Amino acid sequence: MTPQICARCQTTTKQPVVVAIGHGASGGGGTVYACPGQCADSFPKQRDPFEQTHPARRQR
Repeated sequence: MTPQICARCQTTTKQPVVVAIGHGASGGGGTVYACPGQCADSFPKQRDPFEQTHPARRQR
């Protein structure tokens, strides 16, 4: 993976961790990276948008 800027400490990291996906209304979103360890752990856990979607179940 290419080096990225940490969103928390603003330093370049060679082992970036994805901590969030940004969404934009008028353009594309972006990926938010952080340093592994303390910086990455300080971001809140992102909710998986697919975890609560499931096929409708028919009851007979």
